[in-house]
Amino acid sequence: MAQQHRIKVSNPYRLSVNIKSGLFILAVLIILGVIAYTQYILERLRDDSRHIVKIYAQLIARIGQEDPEAEYSFVFDEVIKRIDFPIVNTDADGNPLSWRNIEEVESETPTQENIDKIKIIIQRMDEANDPLPIRFENTVLGYIHYDTDSKLIRELRWLPFIEIAVVGSFILIGYIGFSNIKRSEQRSIWIGMAKETAHQLGTPLSSLMGWVELLRQETDGRENATKILNEFDIDLKRMDKVVARFSQIGSASDLKYQDLIPIISDIVQYFRNRVPQLGKKVILEEDYRTSAMAHCNPQLFGWVIENVIKNALDSIEEKDGNIALTLFTHNGYLCLDIRDNGRGIAIKNHENIFRPGYSTKKRGWGLGLSLAKRIIEDYHGGKIFVKESKPGEGTTIRIQLKY
Repeated sequence: MAQQHRIKVSNPYRLSVNIKSGLFILAVLIILGVIAYTQYILERLRDDSRHIVKIYAQLIARIGQEDPEAEYSFVFDEVIKRIDFPIVNTDADGNPLSWRNIEEVESETPTQENIDKIKIIIQRMDEANDPLPIRFENTVLGYIHYDTDSKLIRELRWLPFIEIAVVGSFILIGYIGFSNIKRSEQRSIWIGMAKETAHQLGTPLSSLMGWVELLRQETDGRENATKILNEFDIDLKRMDKVVARFSQIGSASDLKYQDLIPIISDIVQYFRNRVPQLGKKVILEEDYRTSAMAHCNPQLFGWVIENVIKNALDSIEEKDGNIALTLFTHNGYLCLDIRDNGRGIAIKNHENIFRPGYSTKKRGWGLGLSLAKRIIEDYHGGKIFVKESKPGEGTTIRIQLKY
């Protein structure tokens, strides 16, 4: 007996989530790395600023040692002009003598208004950095108050955020562009498949309908044969509806203002007739709490209801089940809730069930709810989503249309 080899196919949605998570983590690490490196550079610049201030303080102290009575503020005026970080020179009592690179003070003229502002700034500087005393022997001649953040350092502090914003904007624009291109390509594939399916089914279906009519004429008067042919005719007409639905995919929206209740009731009655053949006892309930006039394409809208009910039936694993359809208005929308008591859907898959190819059935194609979403949102301008669902308790799918 030949040994069978099974090829394990990876779940595309799990793979997609893993890739997205990996890219997100990588992006966060890159952002943190850029910010950390920038802060490292800024801290080195601050250290350089502190070192320069200490050199100036030592220089002034050296001058004071040579002549304690000398006026050393000229050193501040002539030498410290070249520095680019905020600095203030005060006497031993903390009175400002001169300052440099103070943005809050328009000029360096020692007016009373400027001196009052400088005193407030000195307090802020001393909270960030301890003032450096200028000493002669044991006598404090004055203090140098400083801020290590120069104008360049303050600008560099915002650099990583600006870079991240620019790169992020570029990536976002690219993502939106590529997403639109991908969505357009997918729409073209859907339309092509639908129209080709309609074309392929159209010819044999017309032939079958002709043969049914001939058989009806040949068996005229035979009750059993007529009954079978009538059922055959019903299913053929449903196949004809399916072909019509496929042929309308990609065409301009042909929406008519009409009552939705007959469309819904017709689909529900069809399933009531077919449920016994599935070996299940499922009760389908209808609760119409409002009139249901809305713009819709009856064939495509009926297709959506059929897909949702069919998925509800598939989710009911027990022999006894319940599917309830409730129609009502809410926040300017006509809402149809389709609730079942099936196996339910995990929260993480509430969005996945509407993606092409996603299916929990072994041989499922994962196209039904994807088509339903396109029909409701693209053709009818409405919404379809999982209202609530819990594993083991059932699911409620809500369809919303403007009325």
